[in-house]
Amino acid sequence: MKILFCSSEIYPYAKTGGLADVAQSLPEALRKKEKVYTLLPLYQTIDRKKFQIEYTDFSFEYVLDGITHQFDIFINKTNKYDLFIYNPILCDRTGLYFDDFGDFGDNDLRFGLFSYACIETMLQLNLEIDVIHLNDWQTSLIALLAKTKYNLSQKIVLTIHNLAYQGVFHKDTMKKLNIDWKECFRPESLEYHDQVNFLKAGIYYSDNVTTVSPTYADEIQTALFGHDLDDVLIANNYKLQGILNGISYDVFDPKKDEMIYNNYGLKTYENKNINKQKLLKEIGFVECDKPLFVFIGRFTHQKGIDLLIESFNFFKDFDANVIVLGSGEDHYNTVFNNISVSYPNVYIKVGYDESFARKMYAGADFLIMPSLFEPCGLNQMICMKYGTVPIVAKTGGLRDTVIDFTDIEYSNLKNHMGVGITYEENNIFWFMHAIAKALSLYGNHKKFVQISKHNMKVDYSWKQSSKEYIELYKS
Repeated sequence: MKILFCSSEIYPYAKTGGLADVAQSLPEALRKKEKVYTLLPLYQTIDRKKFQIEYTDFSFEYVLDGITHQFDIFINKTNKYDLFIYNPILCDRTGLYFDDFGDFGDNDLRFGLFSYACIETMLQLNLEIDVIHLNDWQTSLIALLAKTKYNLSQKIVLTIHNLAYQGVFHKDTMKKLNIDWKECFRPESLEYHDQVNFLKAGIYYSDNVTTVSPTYADEIQTALFGHDLDDVLIANNYKLQGILNGISYDVFDPKKDEMIYNNYGLKTYENKNINKQKLLKEIGFVECDKPLFVFIGRFTHQKGIDLLIESFNFFKDFDANVIVLGSGEDHYNTVFNNISVSYPNVYIKVGYDESFARKMYAGADFLIMPSLFEPCGLNQMICMKYGTVPIVAKTGGLRDTVIDFTDIEYSNLKNHMGVGITYEENNIFWFMHAIAKALSLYGNHKKFVQISKHNMKVDYSWKQSSKEYIELYKS
């Protein structure tokens, strides 16, 4: 079986969030059984020399709205199944989707071009694809084009990584992208409040729609989590299913991670504390015996950032340290850039730093994830591999991967999934109650270490999930 995996970001080439990690690790797992091509825009931010990306001597043109667009195909010399599409409108930007002034105003054209190019690349290179796997709104238009303009026989699978991002644009997009008004601008497909919605079209035209956890598949069919597409998802729920994401243990493994201070595993567990000491020393904190709480992620309302900021007023009186790494919405970036001055036991680093994030996973005692909703979440899986205990809201994939330590029988611990601290309601009372439980657990060192070591043994690799995807493809 041959699969074409289309994504707007793939680690390590281009990354803004968890999509990039999944778009790297899922094809990697699938390639153990099937032939998988990946297609990614060759953004100007990608280091061609570092990743040995070279031109294939193959180009083609496509005319949209009277304008001729040229596409050049590149390939990774060391992995010839990693393909890249270069087009100046799509790729020559300082960011993937936005810059300091906000979202790019022509993202509809940019990712419309990418959608056409993915299909044309498949056809012109004669890749003989069986299944086209799409990811989020940036590639959703491929489903529409495949079923209308091209009438392709290939089956289409769309994975929704985060329903909050849908690709909604002015209806002038129809003309820009040569999309048939009568056939496609309909309430059940592309039309959305007299605009166009790429993700909605993907849901309608795909043969199967997956989400990144079973709980999220149920949640998005409700008004609370459906982001105004719950009725569309209910209408299409016969082809909707949740398959839990995994992580790559080739990338995330404290035994061989070159980014952390000292490698460790179950047999060398004591080295985890060395990582904690060196991390605290690097940021100028001297007291290493206190529990260390960390947050790693995007500064958006979805991630519970308001709760996190509010919690600092309580953390300042706790015998604990806090490290925060991330970036996102401008007003949050501004707050975090100034906040650590007021809280001597809180350290903030605004920006994306993969190496520092790995050091945080390895050195922390607890990872905080106060998400208001979380389609899957990868951080909780990563932190558990590093022996760090997650504190999570009971939502989406967090509910599917973490059970509260007070809800288990320790004699049967080996039979359970990841263990951490969970809470139901998104308010400061329940969040701080979870933090208090963490402080209590940390005080019981024997139990804390037992949970930490258990989590290091839990398998959240792609082994099982990739099997589910292959079964889906074959169906």
